[in-house]
Amino acid sequence: MDYWPYPPAEADRINPFDSERTETQYILFGGHRPTSAFTDPALFDNPDLQQWIPMGYKILRRAQKVAILRHGDVVRQWPVLHRIPHFETVFLPASVAESVNSWRRSVCGYRILTSPTAKTAPEDAHDYAAAMELARTASRAEGRALVVYMYDAQNWH
Repeated sequence: MDYWPYPPAEADRINPFDSERTETQYILFGGHRPTSAFTDPALFDNPDLQQWIPMGYKILRRAQKVAILRHGDVVRQWPVLHRIPHFETVFLPASVAESVNSWRRSVCGYRILTSPTAKTAPEDAHDYAAAMELARTASRAEGRALVVYMYDAQNWH
């Protein structure tokens, strides 16, 4: 199985490489494996999520679809609506918040997929232009590419 079987209702599952639908779409990554795309961001907060993405030694990342390319051409783009949240707390030392923010930045950013199991990132994962250029190259070689922006992450174990 290439995708985690999520969202729970099959009718809510969108092929991540679909370029026909115009609404904003989201994807969860449990480790390196994605779910199907979906349009309701409330699905990120499903209290029973571990039924579909088992907890284990992995990172759970929230992502938004940014672009679909075919043979080097952009066929659909969506504006990036979410950015990496800045963690602050009055209960922990500032160094802890700084560490959390640094970790999130290192595991988030743009990623390019040519299949559910083939994922890469530009050298600077937060450089949109570099991500798009890498996607153009990948889609010329593989026929298609999906650009996502991973904007939040948590340990999933």
